[in-house]
Amino acid sequence: MYRNRIFQAVVGGHFVVDVLNSSGAVLLAVLKEPLGLSYAQIGAALTIYTLVGSLSQPVFGWLSDRATGRTMLLAAISVAWLALFYTLVAFAPGWAWLLPAFLLAPLGSGLFHPIGAAAAAASVPDRAASATSIFFFFGQIGLAVGPFLAGALAGSFGPGGLLPLTALALLPTAMLLLAARHEGGTLVRRVRAHTVEARAWTAIAITLVVAFVVLVAVRSSIQAIYQAYLPQLFQSRGWSPALFGLMAGVFMGAGAVGQVVTGGLADRYGMRIATVLPLFLGVPAGLACLLTPSVPLAFVACAAVGFLIGGQHSVLVLHAQRLLPVKQGFAAGLILGFTFAAGAIGTWFAGQLADQVGLETVMVWATVLSLPAALLALTLPGRLRPEVTPAAAPAGD
Repeated sequence: MYRNRIFQAVVGGHFVVDVLNSSGAVLLAVLKEPLGLSYAQIGAALTIYTLVGSLSQPVFGWLSDRATGRTMLLAAISVAWLALFYTLVAFAPGWAWLLPAFLLAPLGSGLFHPIGAAAAAASVPDRAASATSIFFFFGQIGLAVGPFLAGALAGSFGPGGLLPLTALALLPTAMLLLAARHEGGTLVRRVRAHTVEARAWTAIAITLVVAFVVLVAVRSSIQAIYQAYLPQLFQSRGWSPALFGLMAGVFMGAGAVGQVVTGGLADRYGMRIATVLPLFLGVPAGLACLLTPSVPLAFVACAAVGFLIGGQHSVLVLHAQRLLPVKQGFAAGLILGFTFAAGAIGTWFAGQLADQVGLETVMVWATVLSLPAALLALTLPGRLRPEVTPAAAPAGD
């Protein structure tokens, strides 16, 4: 698996794409005072950014399913596109320049994610589950280190310090172009539907589906609000860009580890326990992160809430994927697009409220939303029991 050039290229591309994606909130925090940005403007920009990246994923996924043999070329273009427009954002002289450049950048992310998720599994078909989990793990690591690197560089060199991060895109772009030479027509393929036996759409079934959709929307909103506004909150308390960037990185890094642990819990004890317990425990952890005056305790609590809330992403996406009997690219784009779009709406709403009642208050309210989300998670399936088929009786019995 690790010697597969296509797998190496998409994993490396995912890391760099999400390093840049997670740098946006820190970059806007750095530009807030020089450009006179409000919390509403920052919230709106981050919300539209996420919506553009997420809502474009189903479309790009559908198109990539029809670009057989050229998906690695498209992936290379997507990484280069994202890096180019982040470079333009770093040198934005004002809001009128910053906003269009910032909102065009996520089209690169929207193109890359469905291609990368589909290609990771298709490139190593005999280890598709492991390949997919590693693909998402490296993306999460990119989300973790991006804010810290952006905060440290911007704190030392100003917004132009982002240039070393955009230069990182050169390596995966080259890897993806090389991988395009080894891409066969079978890379993007139709996969077997993950649906189970057809069920009647009873009132109970519809209720369970609605509960799952609301659960995904609420949990995604909580994670997105933390990811978007942790830098803003701790900047207002006088923290340096490097320090609040590190805080955001700790949150995302803990979520990466949480995904691996939560996935193991779901396999062993069922999706219900693996989701309900972290949501309940995330409330005291989140309140400690937001309200404690101790910097070390804030970091520990931030890591805990990132581990508990962020760790559920892959489990819920996996559950949703089983319901979609469509091609890989479109399925990945649709699931990820809905997840990120739901988080974007929550981020926008939080930004509007923050200008009215204060950012800390809004983040406390978002943390408490984990309680009703945990109740919704009670509708998830428990541990799946393997079917038992009667064995033939041995001769002589």
